[in-house]
Amino acid sequence: MSAVTDNQLSPTTGEPVSVVASRNKMGIWLCILSSTTGSVALLVAYSYLWSLNVNSSWAPPNNAWAELWPFWAICVGEVIAGVAMRWGWKGLQKGDRNRMLAGSLICAIVLLVVFVGQIIQIATFPFGPSDGAYASCTFWFAFSNAGWIALTMFLVFGIFNRTLARRLTPGNSSHAGLVGMWVIWISGVALLGAIFTTTMHESPNTNAPDFGNFQEP
Repeated sequence: MSAVTDNQLSPTTGEPVSVVASRNKMGIWLCILSSTTGSVALLVAYSYLWSLNVNSSWAPPNNAWAELWPFWAICVGEVIAGVAMRWGWKGLQKGDRNRMLAGSLICAIVLLVVFVGQIIQIATFPFGPSDGAYASCTFWFAFSNAGWIALTMFLVFGIFNRTLARRLTPGNSSHAGLVGMWVIWISGVALLGAIFTTTMHESPNTNAPDFGNFQEP
């Protein structure tokens, strides 16, 4: 992923750069594993409830679906942030510290805008989280994405500060590369979420199974 040499020491811990890079790599992959399991669970739940439509409770009241464009705008923003971060990292590998500063700063600003947009989308949904299965799944998609964006902003600001302090160098750039990979990953998850939430509205099951009505005695 980068030019990491065993004889170079980390300016933060004093350990060999390769040791720190290995630890950072494990941390990012654990984040990816957590994101994957949660996202797959949400996608499976969304598609299952959409196809089954139990008690005809999939659609929100009055078929008040969420607007489509915010899902795609948020996804595009995350892609732009990922590209900026990777662009900065590639520059750092070539010895261009200013490019890493610019890339991480652009990434952080775009993510901040996207985060605010995600919060606005959640606050303006035309339904509540208990207004049917679609509403519940869509809220969870949006909340989980906001959480991942918040975590990513923290990581990206860390890269910017470490670059500013000259702790990241061409021979010690793996941390920036891993964070760039993570930003690309969450943009892919956002893409899947956008596809599901904008193309799977009306349930194909018009003969919804009725599991009975649960009433208090």
